[in-house]
Amino acid sequence: MRILHLSDALHPPVIGGTEVFIDRLLAAQGRLPQPLQVLWAAHADPGSEASAAAPGAGRLLLPPVPSADRCRRLAMEAAALPGFAALLDDFLPQVLHLHSWSERCGLSHVLAARARGIRVVMTVHAPGFTCLQGSLRFRRRQACDGRIDDRRCTDCRLVNGGVPVPLAALVALQNGWPLGPDSPGRLAHLLTARPLTAAFRRGWQRLLPEVAAFHVLARWSAEVLRRNGVPMERVHLVRTAGPAPLPLQTRLPRGTAPLRLVWWGRCAEVKGVHLLVEAIRGLPPHLPLQLDLWGPGWHSPYGRRLQRRLSGDPRVRHRGCLPPEALLPRLAGYDLGLLPSLWPETGPLTLLEAFAAGLPVAGSDLGGIAELITDHGGGVLLPPTPQAWRAFLAAIARGERPLPAPAGPLHRTVDTLARELLPLYGP
Repeated sequence: MRILHLSDALHPPVIGGTEVFIDRLLAAQGRLPQPLQVLWAAHADPGSEASAAAPGAGRLLLPPVPSADRCRRLAMEAAALPGFAALLDDFLPQVLHLHSWSERCGLSHVLAARARGIRVVMTVHAPGFTCLQGSLRFRRRQACDGRIDDRRCTDCRLVNGGVPVPLAALVALQNGWPLGPDSPGRLAHLLTARPLTAAFRRGWQRLLPEVAAFHVLARWSAEVLRRNGVPMERVHLVRTAGPAPLPLQTRLPRGTAPLRLVWWGRCAEVKGVHLLVEAIRGLPPHLPLQLDLWGPGWHSPYGRRLQRRLSGDPRVRHRGCLPPEALLPRLAGYDLGLLPSLWPETGPLTLLEAFAAGLPVAGSDLGGIAELITDHGGGVLLPPTPQAWRAFLAAIARGERPLPAPAGPLHRTVDTLARELLPLYGP
């Protein structure tokens, strides 16, 4: 069986959660008793230097996708698909496995594959698959149920873009008549925001009958698909896999040593790093704790704002990035991992890494974090607010609350994941 994996980017040079997932999955699919023939393709991003790098074995970098008009872009349609038809005709895949939802990996690719009788499978990796502003947080303040609604989603997207709440709510009530979505000018773009949301919804509606199987990594994600009209018999929960666990070790009592805290991952607002910074800066300076921050993304505007906020506070340190082979041993040396995500994670891989390292965690009571900790233990769940995290860390640092016990490793390998995905590819 030949499987064509398609996403927004390749690994390397892009190293995000989706790219790491596909990279590990392809290796595991090659180790199956009857190995699959797999190829991973992505269109080059004309605005990224990473697109110029050599893609590596089993990977194909296609030419950039020319941008379509605004409505077609929001429906995930491309003006053209350079190299994609030739790829389908040369590789002759039985299955197209999508891992993104965008112009570069979207409806146009699905329709081209279905016209050739190719089965389509989609893995839902992130909230952005059904959320125009990407985080499933209504007006960036509260969790959203993920149902695509023209008025509500328009309101939310405008607020996310800086439009005042009253104006956003008013604009979301109308369709911009007599202006069209491609009318020039900022005012026209504002007033025609709702037709763009409708285009996004229609893109999803056109996608649904073409996808044979939706692969989700968390129960909440399945519920979002159900709310958007996906038949549940086509939704399959197959959780992601983590790294091989470290040998079990006895965790020594902390005693009088400072509380060693760690956060690791991509520095982005949805990851909630600012909650930890605000929580710790609101604690008395004499409390014995130290927070280390590991990972990329600190040169973004959000990361630079955090670095300015951290300036002069020795309790919080940005430590740079770790190579994959050094991550688990480093995590094992901390007392508590912190995962204060603001959006509903689908894995998340960071939590599985904590399980593998024998590290207890405190995580947001949302999405995949809440599901895994509820199912497997190994941590505590907190509301994603600075006040809740501040009170929790103060109680732990003062010894008024014990550290949670770590969970045992899940013993779930990427080879297991590859085997469990086989039924989605059909007979």
